[in-house]
Amino acid sequence: MTRRGSAQRPWTTEEIETLQELAGSIPLARIAEVLGRSGAATAKAAERLGLSTRCIRTRLVWCRECAGWRSSVDAAGRCRVCRMREQLAGREAACAEVYSRMSPEQRAVYSSSEAKRGTRPSSLEPRPRMRASCPVSRYQRDRARTDYLLALEAWEHRRLELPYNAAKKRLQRMREVLGENPRKGRG
Repeated sequence: MTRRGSAQRPWTTEEIETLQELAGSIPLARIAEVLGRSGAATAKAAERLGLSTRCIRTRLVWCRECAGWRSSVDAAGRCRVCRMREQLAGREAACAEVYSRMSPEQRAVYSSSEAKRGTRPSSLEPRPRMRASCPVSRYQRDRARTDYLLALEAWEHRRLELPYNAAKKRLQRMREVLGENPRKGRG
């Protein structure tokens, strides 16, 4: 409702298009600032157009190494998935180094005992899937995308954690065959 005697400034087609484009992606106060209108006028126009001005504020950050949105990154700009990938590579390299120091007899004993152990079936759930897009508000689409990205990050980390733990155990068993304990002698 306008004040008596006040002049209303009509909405231009360009302003309406801008409102439709920005609604749900940035906060209402920022939209009003961009349009040069009051927050109340902007909210009323959005309501008349059937637009939701609710927007999601995610705390996702960009990982420079894997080029993906993640829940957090370290000071170097790397996510926990990238760090786990590096740790896995380090464990595999350590396993290869210890294996190369084994005598042929020790390798044969180790290989036969590893073959008897076998592998357990993976307890990894299937990769998360993005929900099919449907005509919902931009807020709901952005919320679903954020939830998907967080679930995907957790899945990728778990997918790397399983072989990392296996390599860690393998390294421990190889060191036992060699009679080494890297922690002995520290003090």
